[in-house]
Amino acid sequence: MHYASNAVLAKARAMYAGHITPAEYETLISCHTLSELLSQLQRRRRYAAALSKATAQITPIQAEELLRLSVYEQLATLSRYEISERNEFFRFYIVKREIAQILRCLRLLSSGRAGEYLAELPPFFNHLTELDLIRLAEAKSFSDVLQVLDGTPYRQILRPFEPVFGEKGVYLRIEAAFHEYLHNYLFSCAKHDKANEKQMKEALSLYLDSAYMTAMYRMKKMRVGDENVYRCYLFEKYTAFTRPQLTRLAGAKDEKEFMRALRDTTYGEALKSLDYGESEQVVEEYVCGKFRKGLRFYTDPAAVMLCYMYLCENETRNIIRVIEGIRYGISPDKIRGVLTGLRS
Repeated sequence: MHYASNAVLAKARAMYAGHITPAEYETLISCHTLSELLSQLQRRRRYAAALSKATAQITPIQAEELLRLSVYEQLATLSRYEISERNEFFRFYIVKREIAQILRCLRLLSSGRAGEYLAELPPFFNHLTELDLIRLAEAKSFSDVLQVLDGTPYRQILRPFEPVFGEKGVYLRIEAAFHEYLHNYLFSCAKHDKANEKQMKEALSLYLDSAYMTAMYRMKKMRVGDENVYRCYLFEKYTAFTRPQLTRLAGAKDEKEFMRALRDTTYGEALKSLDYGESEQVVEEYVCGKFRKGLRFYTDPAAVMLCYMYLCENETRNIIRVIEGIRYGISPDKIRGVLTGLRS
C-alpha cells in the first residue's frame, strides 16, 4: 500500500471521530427553530463550511441541500489524499445530487406544481454541477427538461419516457431507471486493486443491497412497482441474495411479508437482533454497524471511502429528520425514535 492510501485511511478515521454522538443529538432534538438547529451545527467543523452559505431566509429544503453539500466536501477532502484513479470516487455523490434535483423537478412537474422548484432551488449547488439548474427550474414541460439536459447521459435515460410522461406509474419507472444508472456509475467509480478485491466487493455489495432493501420496503409499503422496476434496484453482480431469495422478496405482497422474507436471507440473523421491528430503519442500523467496522479495519481506500460516505449520509438523514420534526412540531420522543445508527 502506498503512502497516499495510508493517508486516506488515517484521514477518514480521524474525520469520522467528529461524528454526532447520541448525547449531541439530544441537543439538536431540543432545538425549537431551524435557525437554532443550524447555529448548533455551525459550531461543528464538518458542517461549518457548508452552513456558512446559509442565509437568514433559508428554507428547510435548502438547509437539507446544504447538509448534503457537506458530505460532498468531506469526500472531496478525502480524495485529495488519493493520487490513483480513486481520486474521482467522490464524483459519484455529485451525480447522486444531480439525479435528485432532476427527479424533484419531474415530481413537481407531473403534479402541476413546476413553479415550486424555483423557490426550492439550492443556488449553492450550481458551482458543483454542470447542469443549468435555473433553466431546469424554468422548465414547463417534459420536452423542456430534455432540452436542458441535452448533452448529458440523463437525457438518454429520460428520452424513452417522453411519450408516456404523466401516465400512472411512469414516474416510478423513471426513478428506477435513474437508480440503475446511478449504481452502475458507482460500480465504475469503485475500481480497485486486485489485492483488495474482497474488501471492495464486500463494501460495494452491502451498499448496493441496502439501497435495494430500502427501495423494495418502500414500494411494498406503497403497493407500487413490478418486476421490471424491482430489477432496476438490484445489482446482481454484487448482491448477497440468492435467486430464490430475490424471487420471494419481489413476490412479497406488502412490507410486512417483505421483512419476513428478508429474515431468511444472509442478512436475516443480524436484522433479527435489532429491535426496530418491521421497519426500513433496521436496515440502516445494520449497515451503519457494518460500515463502522469497515471504516476501522478495511485497508482498501475505495472501500473505506464507501463506508465513510454511507455513514455521513446516514448522519445527514438523521439531521434532516430532526429538521422535519421541528418543522412539523413533532415531539422529541418521536424524533428520537426515527434516528438510526446510534445503537449499532
